[in-house]
Parts: sequence; C-alpha cells; structure tokens
Amino acid sequence: MTSLTINLENQLKQIVQKKAKRDGVTLTFVVVQALKAYESDKLKFGLVSDDNEITASFDVSTPIGKKACLKSFESLCK
Repeated sequence: MTSLTINLENQLKQIVQKKAKRDGVTLTFVVVQALKAYESDKLKFGLVSDDNEITASFDVSTPIGKKACLKSFESLCK
C-alpha cells in the first residue's frame, strides 16, 4: 500500500465525501475505483456535450496534451 495526496477544493471534497457516505462507501474507495477504471481504460477524459457525445479529446500522455486538457476543463469551471 501507498499514500496519495490530492489537492482539491474543500467544498468539492465535502460534497463528494457526503455522497460517498450516502452510497455506503468511503472517499478513498471512490478514488481507488476511479484509478482502477482509468488504468483499465474504462475511464476516459474529454469534453462532453449535453447529448453525451465527446466533442473534444486530449492526449494526456504528452505535456502539451495535458496543458490543453487542463485549460479546457478550467474554462468550464468559470
């Protein structure tokens, strides 16, 4: 086993932690399951429109792709 430190907004953590508790799981369980899904290609990242079609995707294996992805997601949060 190892530890993972994640920096995120406190409000997001509180909301997700409460949701996980309602679902009968821990926040750690949620994060571990997301990591496992990502590792097995069951979790993909991209921008999704209202009709659930991916309208943009990014190669996050490169520094340029990571920056483009983060920039797009940050713009959605504004």
